[in-house]
Amino acid sequence: MNKNYNNHIQLIKKNRTYNRLIFYKIFLIFILLVYNDLKAQDTFTIGDGEESYNTLGVSPFATINRNSRSQYLYFADELYNVGFSISGNLTSLAINITELALPSNLKPENIKIKIGMTTSFEMGPNLVDNLPVYYESTTENITELGWYTFELDTPFAWDGFRNIIVEICRNNFDFGTSFSVQSKNFPTGESVTAANYTNNSALNGCNLSNQNLLPALIARRRPNMQFTFTNPCESTPSGGQTVVSEGPYCNGELFLLSVQNGSIESGLSYQWQSSPNDNGPWTDIPGATDAFFETNQSIATYYRRATTCDIASSTVFDFPLLVGGEGCYCTSLVTNTNSIGITKVTFGEINNPSLSTPSYSNFTSIQTSIERESMVSLSVNVNTLGGTNNTMAWIDWNQNGDFENSESINLGSVTGGEDVNSGIVANVFVPVDAVLGNTIMRVRTNQSTSTDETTPCESIQNGEAEDYTIIVNENLNLVEVVNLNNQFLISINTEGIHFKVFDRAIQQIDVFDLSGRLIYSKKISDQLEVTISDIKQSNQLFIVNVSLITGEKILTKLIY
Repeated sequence: MNKNYNNHIQLIKKNRTYNRLIFYKIFLIFILLVYNDLKAQDTFTIGDGEESYNTLGVSPFATINRNSRSQYLYFADELYNVGFSISGNLTSLAINITELALPSNLKPENIKIKIGMTTSFEMGPNLVDNLPVYYESTTENITELGWYTFELDTPFAWDGFRNIIVEICRNNFDFGTSFSVQSKNFPTGESVTAANYTNNSALNGCNLSNQNLLPALIARRRPNMQFTFTNPCESTPSGGQTVVSEGPYCNGELFLLSVQNGSIESGLSYQWQSSPNDNGPWTDIPGATDAFFETNQSIATYYRRATTCDIASSTVFDFPLLVGGEGCYCTSLVTNTNSIGITKVTFGEINNPSLSTPSYSNFTSIQTSIERESMVSLSVNVNTLGGTNNTMAWIDWNQNGDFENSESINLGSVTGGEDVNSGIVANVFVPVDAVLGNTIMRVRTNQSTSTDETTPCESIQNGEAEDYTIIVNENLNLVEVVNLNNQFLISINTEGIHFKVFDRAIQQIDVFDLSGRLIYSKKISDQLEVTISDIKQSNQLFIVNVSLITGEKILTKLIY
């Protein structure tokens, strides 16, 4: 019985995948017939269920509880089956209300609708975090039965093939009975809904965790929903202005890029591009093919979006935007586009061969760990096209966002050759006062008629710059250790790791793993007792460095 049941579920999922592939194969033929029949705003109903549910999770307005966060999965092939088979801009959603809540003045409050895409064919085991918000309201005045529509604040751009996740969350002041919604009951074993909910008035439904409270019986129920899409494009799209969410932009945190006043027709596809210069060369960002693009950076960078009308095979480039500001490293501009550039960088664990064609390459995802007061060899190969290349490097030891003269490394000059050493293999000494943690190394080769010294930022005629991430760690072999005998205690309790000294107060606690990598650091206000609880207990061996007010250090090992 179990074997037949599992085979049945697998067959359902295989059939869905097969149907999806069939639609891809006939897409190019079918598209020309379909798009002419679509109106400026066309509405498609997803889900043919006739059941009515007010269950927590299934109904997004199950106001028997104050707070709820529900997510629903709508399949691409469901849209194909009702006649929409191109990428499209979704402008509104609607849910069929079949029963009103009591008391009659009870309305859904503080609503947010979030939408995203996924290649998964089932919801769970947890809810999906950090979906973009497309609709917000303080109160939904639902007073009648039937389809209730939400006009999105911003159109959602569907790519035409991934499945759609719709999240509806709310935070009510009062509670009562629940609104019922028309829904579809999927076969046993399928999971199309996930939800978290609570009646705790101190919590907010839209901030609930991703814990899924739905049992399997409820997780296969999903509200019917109407999707309204814009009309398909027929010619070159209209360009817009690239905009970015609020910064800062170079501290490692994510920011969101989008386009204002551009085309929102259906049938559009997107490709985000980046460049160190406002006039290029532009490079496609791998995987950045949605209407929005979320990323982070350490270097000031220009971004733009290429928007293509697939039917017309015509593309417009939206107006570019420089994302930079305080804390961002400067860009490295090059006038000419050729193969004069860097072909290989070797430094510590970095061993990166590369093409020499871009004027700038962001390799900050490639990194190496080094220790204070250690010596590390830096070797660079270049292409010269017969000319003379001068090559330099800079490491931002003080992490102030600038490449200073005192941080420069001379890598020599070379005339003629392809993939040849830059002229000098440098032995780089890591300063004793280098700031611990992540920083940037820039390597730049320059071939110019000017006799000026190669700089990290100024525009040059020919050459390339590459950036890498360097992780500076403490050199534990050089730490001065003081023996306080019985004047220092360390223990583990339910709250974390507890430190106690009997005099000479604690100023700072640093925790390293066995490779010397700093994993935790905390400054203390001259206390004799401190408990730290921010380190996850994992039964690993750590090295702890306790700095005292006198300048003395206590170094000890700890299993935690």
